[in-house]
Amino acid sequence: MATPLLSVRDLTLHYAAGGGRVVRAVDGVSFDIPERGEALAVVGESGSGKSSLANALMRLLPKNAVALGGSVMLDGQDILALSDEQYRRQVRWRRMAMVFQGSMSVLNPVLRVGEQIVEPLLLDGTVDRRTAKKRAESLLERVGLPTALYDRYAHELSGGQKQRVVIATALVMGPDLLILDEPTSALDVSVQAQIMNLLKDLKADPGMAMIFITHDIGLASDLCDRIAVAYAGEHVELGTAEQVLLAPGHPYTQRLLRSLPRLRGGTMPEPMPGEPADLAAVPPGCRFHPRCPSCFGPCPKHHPPAFAVGTGGAATCWLLDPARAAIASDGAPSGTAHHG
Repeated sequence: MATPLLSVRDLTLHYAAGGGRVVRAVDGVSFDIPERGEALAVVGESGSGKSSLANALMRLLPKNAVALGGSVMLDGQDILALSDEQYRRQVRWRRMAMVFQGSMSVLNPVLRVGEQIVEPLLLDGTVDRRTAKKRAESLLERVGLPTALYDRYAHELSGGQKQRVVIATALVMGPDLLILDEPTSALDVSVQAQIMNLLKDLKADPGMAMIFITHDIGLASDLCDRIAVAYAGEHVELGTAEQVLLAPGHPYTQRLLRSLPRLRGGTMPEPMPGEPADLAAVPPGCRFHPRCPSCFGPCPKHHPPAFAVGTGGAATCWLLDPARAAIASDGAPSGTAHHG
């Protein structure tokens, strides 16, 4: 088999929260992105560890980070094993770049946007200013903006234009993988659609791999080939977009889909029961069990492994264990269900 572009195994990122508490923001996450031109969505509620996953991959860690572990193989190289200086010189922005949540506010108001796009190239020292400017102007056109915006300031741009500039800045070093953390959350619907069309275009040509972090499953299905469902620092389901959306295996994924409004039919959205798990005090067993209507015998006691779902998919739910699913279907243990 060919080496995946990105292979993440048992990735862990914990934070110190004071009073001896530890926030398990990313806790044993594994996934692959096989090649360029493929996109993985990471969906889930706020507080599920989605942004922390991005920060762990980019090694942009706050001072209270106390544990970063596992392996992140980029084209066969374990980039977590690199020193901070090696990572900065070899990986960050060059091989893997990120568009941050609320990124429209990261543009410097006193610098022209073109200067902000070329800054990584000039700091790298491999090209002169004239070549860097040509590269920036080419990227502005690539993201659907006129080159005249090179000399504009951020306050002169619309929200959609700012977001395109930020995407151009992330692309300036030609990365293989682009991480996008809620890139459309602050945009109105029409501009959101334009940005999504831009991302689909970038994914196809020049064939860029993407990790698309969002709470909006509809956006995820529009762009991504596969979907990972995050809950309480873990990925409770992972599969193709079609499998996750049409035949979800985990009760949390099922509840997320039921909470969405429908364009057709008379089914009303159902609110998600209960409250998200406290990442500093995750429940034993399945972390979703206090909110799960299907909770039965082993759920509060034993952490479920990943069971196969469909073709190549997996979900961490005891209901998918053939031996235990038979017990649940007999009736008696299912009376222990919790309703948030």
